[in-house]
Amino acid sequence: MQDVGDALWKRDFGKADYIQKGWEAVLYTAPHDPAPEGRYVLDFETPLGQGFSTIIERIKGKIREHSITDYPSAEKLYFWRAAIRVLEATILWANNYGQVARQTAARESDKQRKQELLDIAERCEWVPANPPRDFREAMQAFWFIYLAGHIEGAQLGYSPGRFDRYMYPYYKKSRDAKEITDNEVLELLEALRVKMTEIEYVASFSWAGLGSGNLYQNMILGGTDENGQKGDNELSMLILQAAINCQTIQPTLSIWYDDTLSDEFLLKAIECVKTGCGFPAWFNLKVFVQHELQKSKLPLPIIRKYAAMGGCTEPTLEGMSYGIVQAGFVNHGKLIELALNGGKDPRTELQFDVTPIPMNYEELLAAYKTHLANAIRNWQQYWNYAMAAHRNTCNLIYSSALVRDCIERGKSLDDGGAICNQVPTTLSSGLVNAVNSLAAVKRLVDEDRVCTLEELKSALATNWKGREYLKRKVMDAPKWGNNDDYVDTIYQDSFNTYCDFVVRQNNYLGEPYDPSMLAISTHTPFGAACGATPDGRVAGEALTDGVTSPHPGTDANGPVAVLLSAAKVDHTKIRGGLHNLKFHPSALRGIEGSKKLLSLIKTYFDYPGFQLQFNVVDNEMLRDAQAHPENYRDLIVRVAGFSAFFVELSKSIQDQVIARTEHSL
Repeated sequence: MQDVGDALWKRDFGKADYIQKGWEAVLYTAPHDPAPEGRYVLDFETPLGQGFSTIIERIKGKIREHSITDYPSAEKLYFWRAAIRVLEATILWANNYGQVARQTAARESDKQRKQELLDIAERCEWVPANPPRDFREAMQAFWFIYLAGHIEGAQLGYSPGRFDRYMYPYYKKSRDAKEITDNEVLELLEALRVKMTEIEYVASFSWAGLGSGNLYQNMILGGTDENGQKGDNELSMLILQAAINCQTIQPTLSIWYDDTLSDEFLLKAIECVKTGCGFPAWFNLKVFVQHELQKSKLPLPIIRKYAAMGGCTEPTLEGMSYGIVQAGFVNHGKLIELALNGGKDPRTELQFDVTPIPMNYEELLAAYKTHLANAIRNWQQYWNYAMAAHRNTCNLIYSSALVRDCIERGKSLDDGGAICNQVPTTLSSGLVNAVNSLAAVKRLVDEDRVCTLEELKSALATNWKGREYLKRKVMDAPKWGNNDDYVDTIYQDSFNTYCDFVVRQNNYLGEPYDPSMLAISTHTPFGAACGATPDGRVAGEALTDGVTSPHPGTDANGPVAVLLSAAKVDHTKIRGGLHNLKFHPSALRGIEGSKKLLSLIKTYFDYPGFQLQFNVVDNEMLRDAQAHPENYRDLIVRVAGFSAFFVELSKSIQDQVIARTEHSL
């Protein structure tokens, strides 16, 4: 796939040299053409309710009624035939498991185990061809349907969605009929966590490193139904309990927060957070609804019902959206360096677009915005080439058959068959560092006249050596995350500018790109490629994680001030968002601690903020885990939009998690 994409864009894209230089300078993350799929959710509701056999017959009916009159109509026929083939193949694949179970049962002497194997065989021979008849069959059907999508593509962020919504009818039917107990359901949910953690993926080297081996499989709970009534249920509670009992890094859990949700459910979710596993993350449903109303213009009941999470922190509509795929990240720290140096990268001396050497804040801001616009435009155009190559090389037929309205339109996902095609995003990392740098220049150079911009650049070139006095002044300048309008207004302007630049260009499906911001683990390699910056960073130091998270150690006024800064941002403009907070376990002790944390979440979402996630950890324990990893093999922490085993992270990422400000309530 890498070769196919390179052969297209490197030869025919006029800005290919810019992209190559961007990789060398680490203006961008390295290419991941081999695995661009993922960050979407299948329509599990339809195959669970109808079975693959019914879907196959529906497609055959379309073929019988179809006439070829031009090239597009011919393409529909090819797509439908391909969809039938992959769905039939998936049924045969499931039946193979049934055959093996029967063969194993024939050799089994233990009567109980023999019956278990025969029950497994019967389920695998029934689903996914037919609708499940009970909860156990529904679990088996879900796993086949879900896993087949993983097999089709090297998926990152491919997720199960609102599991507690579409699986609840099968749970309730079996519980009411006394066919299964809650303890048996819990065991199945724990087993599912193990199975989802076992999945490995093939990706480019850069993404294997950035994701720390994580697939970002996001199971989101709660929210509302189509009428705005609470979406939590008994199955939601059991899913949370399974995560408490069986602490694996997959699937990550998230909560669609709404005021209608029951206190019992919300406090159970807080209990899960307090285990220290880093999930569930919390998302404000009302904010996403506003974003989706603007983007898809679908009816409000549809958005409420099918709101899900496709990957770590990017909302999507379950079973009706194209993948939230993106070329990777733009490095805001590097953009500040280019703006300071007339478009030349000081580390590699590569020259990008030439801009005037700035002498003050306004000139620096103008140069920064110029390089931001160019970096976004060229990055998006490159990605359109890469996805054109992907469409012709690795068209996702199976997933297309299970996303609305690909079958009705006779088009695959990569041809625009989904209902929502405006979801591909453009990502960036390190905006907070750029904002803090701009604020420092405005205060020290323009207003207080502590130094000239040339003198500040000279201090950066020496990594502050011998310029400690100037660095102290820089560190005293206003910083994001302290509810200070001086710097918060700069953040708002930069954020809005970024969003405006992103939507100026269409994606490869003909819709405007959707702004988004994340970090994953990019803030560490991005920071490693940047020298000292005007915000007080030293050369090589990691950039800020997340979207609205403060730079570690610069938030001096407590968690409420941090969230008041973050709440000033219009999150309805972006698809996604991430904000990390860290608490010592003692700060959340007991039921009172749980209620305080829930009150903090509710207050932030009322402003309205969009996303919160928590590390509830003891820094001393983390440092001991660095020194003695053999004693902490099962220690899980929240990194970005995912959790990871702490001892499997690189030391630079471990250090960044430790450096985050530890708050109290």
